[in-house]
Amino acid sequence: MKERWSNASIALHWLAAALIVGLATAGFVMADLPSGSSGRLLLSRAHTIGGATLMLLTIARLVVRRRSPPPALLPLSDLHRRGVATIHALLYAVTFAIGLSGFVSGATSAWPDYLRGALAEAPELTSLASREAHEVLVFALLALVALHVGGVVLQQLRQGGIARRMVPFLK
Repeated sequence: MKERWSNASIALHWLAAALIVGLATAGFVMADLPSGSSGRLLLSRAHTIGGATLMLLTIARLVVRRRSPPPALLPLSDLHRRGVATIHALLYAVTFAIGLSGFVSGATSAWPDYLRGALAEAPELTSLASREAHEVLVFALLALVALHVGGVVLQQLRQGGIARRMVPFLK
């Protein structure tokens, strides 16, 4: 049994992680910019394109994960293994839910007109339930990412070797 995830899995994992951090940062920053600023329009466009890209990357990750054999199982208790599987499943589910809520927010508002430059100011989205759900889901995803990273660090400190499975330069 191999000791590492496939190169494709590793690349998609880190691309998705970078996009999640970038999208969350862009989302929080753009929300605080004036609705008519060029910076907000730029970040809004990048956030929209980045969100769609993250959805495609997440689908690609699931396809690659399904087609590539996983590395050898870690020496974990059954309860711990179920916890890890639950966190991973929630990471995927919440990522898709964020994408869906972002899409619904855009589809039910003047957001596409704003992105095309047809509106001088960003439309107010705070009254949309999908927009509120989008924000709550982002916080949920960030909490799940923190649990995931914390679990990896804890496992690395306890038994070592886990970082080698997913960090490209730790072969």
